[in-house]
Amino acid sequence: MTNQDTPKIWADMTPEEKGELLLADQEGKMIQMFENYRWARALTPQWYRWVAYRVEPEPKRETVTMVGYEIRGWYFAKKNSQAVDTHRITFDTIDGEPDCDTICMERLK
Repeated sequence: MTNQDTPKIWADMTPEEKGELLLADQEGKMIQMFENYRWARALTPQWYRWVAYRVEPEPKRETVTMVGYEIRGWYFAKKNSQAVDTHRITFDTIDGEPDCDTICMERLK
């Protein structure tokens, strides 16, 4: 249960699932609790029977590459579909949000 999105309350967890959560907490991993229909950080988990808990998932990182060209404005797309492409932009996303510190632009021609 510790890395799933489906809430499972403490009372319904197996001893193994509870053990994983307790160990993760002791190792300093961030624990989340399900409240107000969303996952939120539990700064100090209380392990209430009626509350769902999980280990906070690692952020999903992806690299995006776009190529483009300028003719009366800039045009970029994810695939190299134009023979006129002159530039490439590469950046990472974290949980779908661009990480502005990773943006790299290069000239192709």
